[in-house]
Amino acid sequence: MDADTLVGDEVWARLHDAGLRVTPLRRQLVALFAGLGHWMTPRELHQAAEVAGLGPGLATVYRLIDALAAAGLCRAFPQADRTIRYIYCPPGHHHHLICESCGQVRDVSECRVPAPPGSFHVRTHTVDFFGTCERCWSGRGRAPGPLSGPLAAFLPSPLAAPGSPPARHEAL
Repeated sequence: MDADTLVGDEVWARLHDAGLRVTPLRRQLVALFAGLGHWMTPRELHQAAEVAGLGPGLATVYRLIDALAAAGLCRAFPQADRTIRYIYCPPGHHHHLICESCGQVRDVSECRVPAPPGSFHVRTHTVDFFGTCERCWSGRGRAPGPLSGPLAAFLPSPLAAPGSPPARHEAL
């Protein structure tokens, strides 16, 4: 996976401006995070990186997530079980469709959210849609759970969902 093809120069500039050295390993980690298209905990990203043969330390992944957040390139989503899942956010205004069954995230770049009428001056807004993707809705996906579906193929046991298929890459 070529990090510079998947992730543009603006991302590297933002990370540098946030005080992070942009090393080859960090470039690969960002490209992996962006390419997986799922919300993830730092531990899940670490394990996906291990499976991909990148071999980062867990502290490296946490520092990267912190730098991505500081640069406006990822967002945190606290969960009911006290974990925090993160979504990679490419530069530019967009919203998210987040599947609560398989964890897939899709960016929606077309914004149809009108500014409210009246004397309120909007600086920015954030909209995230939570639900079920078409694949899970139609029954082709796995049973509900954040580590099912395509993401499970990147994660080794014990985090992979029970009965997960062998590792493979599928189009979402």
